[in-house]
Parts: sequence; C-alpha cells; structure tokens
Amino acid sequence: MASARRGTGLFLKFTPFWVFLILFKFAGALHYSLMSPLGERLLPLWAVGFLMGGASLIQLLLDVPAGRLLDRFGYRKLLTLTTLIFLVGALCLFFKFTVVTYLTSMALSIFGWLFFGPGINAYLLSSAPKESAGRFMSLRDVFGSVGVVLSSAVLPFVLLLSPTHMGLVLSASFVAAIIAIVVSPRDHVSVHVEQKLPTQHYYIRRELHTSLGMIRKLNPASTTLLLLNTASGIIYGVIWFVVPLVLAHQANDFMLGIGLGIFDFAIVVLGFLLGALADRLEKKRLVFFGLLIFSLFGLLLGSGFGLLFILFGFLATSGDEMASISLWAWLHSLDREHAHDGAVSGIINLFEDLGWMIGPVAAGLLYGLVGPSWTVAIGAAPILVIWVLYWLVFQKDHMPSIESQLLPAKPHKRRHKM
Repeated sequence: MASARRGTGLFLKFTPFWVFLILFKFAGALHYSLMSPLGERLLPLWAVGFLMGGASLIQLLLDVPAGRLLDRFGYRKLLTLTTLIFLVGALCLFFKFTVVTYLTSMALSIFGWLFFGPGINAYLLSSAPKESAGRFMSLRDVFGSVGVVLSSAVLPFVLLLSPTHMGLVLSASFVAAIIAIVVSPRDHVSVHVEQKLPTQHYYIRRELHTSLGMIRKLNPASTTLLLLNTASGIIYGVIWFVVPLVLAHQANDFMLGIGLGIFDFAIVVLGFLLGALADRLEKKRLVFFGLLIFSLFGLLLGSGFGLLFILFGFLATSGDEMASISLWAWLHSLDREHAHDGAVSGIINLFEDLGWMIGPVAAGLLYGLVGPSWTVAIGAAPILVIWVLYWLVFQKDHMPSIESQLLPAKPHKRRHKM
C-alpha cells in the first residue's frame, strides 16, 4: 500500500511533464500534418516530398551531436530550447505565406524535433527510480499518443484556417508546452549514471559500427525485424503525407482526421492483449499472420478514406504489433549474452527512421501520378514483400519458446512523427 502511494505521488509530481508531452505532440504532429497541404500551395508535390524526407535525413544525421549536447547541458533545458525553436517555426506562419516562410518553418521544425525524442527518454530515465523506469516509459507512450490523437481530431478544422490562424493555434500550444516543461521537475543526474532499462538506446548511434556487427550475429530475426521497421516507417510516412492532402481536398472530414490517430490508439487498446497472446501462441506463427494482416490491410488502407480507413488502420497496426512483439522475442532468444540490448534496439529504430525518410519522398512522387489510394497501396507493398520473404526463407528457422516477461522492453515503434 505504501509502495502504491509512493508511486502515485511520483506520478503526480511529474504532472507538468505529462502535460508537456501532450501539448508538444499535439502541436508537433499538427505542424507535420500541415506541411504537405501547405507545401502543395507553393511547390510541386514531388518537391514537398523531397523536402519532408530531407528534413528527416538531416534530423537523423544530427542525432549523435544532439545526444552529446543533451548529456552536457541537461535534458529539461534542451527540451525547453527545442520547444522554443519549434515556437519560432510556428510564428513564421504569421508572416506573408511564401516559399521562404514555408521553408523556414520546416527548417526550424527539424531542430524542434531534434532534442525531443532523445530528450524525453533521457529525462524520464534520469528522473525515475529504477523500479519505476518501465512504467514511466509506458506513460511516455500513452501521453504522447493522446497528443497525436487530439491533433488528428482537430486537423480537418485547422485545414480550413488561413496560414496565419494555423500559426496561432500552433504557437499557443507551444507556449503552453514551454510553461509546462519549465515547471516540470529538474533532472539531477545523467541517464548514463545508472542503466535503468536494457533498451536505453537514445544515444546508441554513436556506436554504429559495433551495433551493426551485433545485428549480423542475430540473423534471421534481426534482418526480418529491420526490414519490418523500415517498411512500417515507409507506410506511416506515406500516410502522414497523403491523408492531410486528402483532408485538404475534402475539408471537414472529421472521421478521416480521427483515422490518423487510429494507429496509436490501436496500440493503447491492444498492447496488453497482444502481449498476452504472444505468451500463449507459437511466435513463429504470430509473425506469419502478423505480417500477413499488416500487409493485407495496409494495401487496403487507401480503398476508402472514411470509416474503412479507421477499420483497416486499426487492423493493420494490430498485425504490425503482433509481428513486432514476436520478432523481438525471437531476437532476444538468439542473443546469448544480452550485453548489447540497447545497441540492437537503437539500430532497429535507426532503420525505422530511414523508412520515415523514404515515405514522404515516395508519396510526393506518386501522389500526382497515381492518386492517394494507389500511393498508400504502393507504400504498403514492401510489407507484402517481407511477408513473402519470411514465408519462403525465414520461417524454417527455429524460434525457441520464451516468456514475454523475460524480455527487455521492445523498442517503441513510431506511428507518427518523432
């Protein structure tokens, strides 16, 4: 009972930070969603796609120095700075809407996102007691998803506004986020002082060569998981490029706006159920059917941008998570030493980032040529290729039985911009 009260008290102590997470993800996801429809007003869509993919590439390249700066100057300080930079990017929309203001807003958003992902991970791991670290990281995902779902819900209405009023909505949210992070508890210790989670991987790209060597030793599970994460990054990158454009062309479609948030909502609803399912059923079979469900409903996502999109999005994400959980268990069983779990999960996330870079570029090239439905279907095609590859090549490999409670936490998969 006393332990439960301490846990509740600790959770309440971080209330301002949970509010910050919701507000930042609300404004950040909304800004990212607006980039394709706003860019369409000024530039060819292929150019918009390359700009959005290029922004992800720059963020990826700057990740290592960002991690070093976080360690040196403090996590809360740089989370405040990164939100302030994002605020300036939102304020750009107050000026006359031109290519210059659009590009400036997008460029500043790169630095707005740069410290956010690694910063919140490091802040929570440095602040939470060791016994509560896993729960704190779960709360990170829940509150971040709340912000994304809220931004998806208001997107159809924000698209009806002028760029100036869009900037006002974004700026107000970022100002509130700055206030929340400023009053959040300070971080008193570096996350490196104590390794609280085996998947503490926010700085792992500093050791890229070593990490890739570890991945090669864990085939075939590692290759399948890397391919799956790359393909999922591509399809989610395509969706977050295409759906805002569809909304802009058929404004005030509230159901489609909700559909953008369904990918995170599915995990919030089904996370525990899928984990329990992975305990009871053969994981090799779960990978097979998870990939099949993900590829099938991913291909069908573009067939209807309404209720069907929500249904197919929910089912596709369920298949994605089912395969990911089982592949992570397989990967863990192949790693005898478990001395590099953080390195492995860091590389897994790196390949997902590559997918998020490819997705908008592909969508920008395809949207004008084949339309939104086929663009989404083509974006999902790599998942089908992975399922066929797994069926023909990898399924014959032995996957030993392993209980999920013995696994380190699976790396969080992004189904929205981070």
